[in-house]
Amino acid sequence: MMPLIGWIFAITFGVLDSGTSLILNMWILVAGVQNLRTGQRLNPPELIHFVIAVVNIALQGLLVSHCLLFICLPSLLFVKEFYVPAIMITLTLMYLTYWLTAWLCVYYCVTICNINHPFFVWSRKNIPTYLPYLLPFLAVGCFLISFPTIWTTSVTITLQPPVNGTRDPIFIRGTFIFQPFYIQSASFIGCCVPFLLILVSIVTTVSSLSRHVCKMRHKDSGLPRSKDQAHINAMRTMCRFLGFSISFYINEISFFSKSPSSEDPYLVVSWLIFMLFPTAEPLIIITGNPKLRKHFTG
Repeated sequence: MMPLIGWIFAITFGVLDSGTSLILNMWILVAGVQNLRTGQRLNPPELIHFVIAVVNIALQGLLVSHCLLFICLPSLLFVKEFYVPAIMITLTLMYLTYWLTAWLCVYYCVTICNINHPFFVWSRKNIPTYLPYLLPFLAVGCFLISFPTIWTTSVTITLQPPVNGTRDPIFIRGTFIFQPFYIQSASFIGCCVPFLLILVSIVTTVSSLSRHVCKMRHKDSGLPRSKDQAHINAMRTMCRFLGFSISFYINEISFFSKSPSSEDPYLVVSWLIFMLFPTAEPLIIITGNPKLRKHFTG
């Protein structure tokens, strides 16, 4: 069991993290709504930012509700009618935000890289056009990945037998059991593939910008400095996405690959790391977007 000081730290951390996450994601939503009210259409990255903010708010609310139940009514978390839809929805939102981040990096890559390969020419022409229509299919796909949770998740519960005939058994602890094959398959599609897309996008973008810088050294003409700086900011944002995604992917895979127990302190630590995701992602988006950063600091 976690000591009292650990619980105090976890609750304080959860409250501060939840408040920060709500403020950051709501700011992205407000910026998007303001653009729509002025008659402007959201471009693909702004649309992805908007959807990511919505998903993060829903994910944060779900994670916080799980924490409250874990503290106040832990036995409810191990009732099948509750934990099956809860885990399924949580995985759907997690995988969806991973894929949204990956496609945001892919968009940056195809719009920044000046590569004449036919595949890149086709991607540069079609991805910005069809990316908004891809988002609903991403949501459906992530839901389908998480749907087998209904059959692949079970729990074992330890109860203290009643002392006398009038007393009900007392819940002591519960342990989640996930089928390894499903968790490995779902983690590969929901986590590893988006991670590989982010990694390939970063490597390709860095390589393209490096060649561009070398050309600029031998040639005065080229892209305007403002556009160069915008490309560099996009690359930095992609690198930040890669850095924080690695830690969350490892946490997600390690959490579901083992059998977390209600008495295991790792369960609380891992859940707090999950709660950081909806906070870190909008922070990276705001710091990497000059328009959002200017409005936020203003």
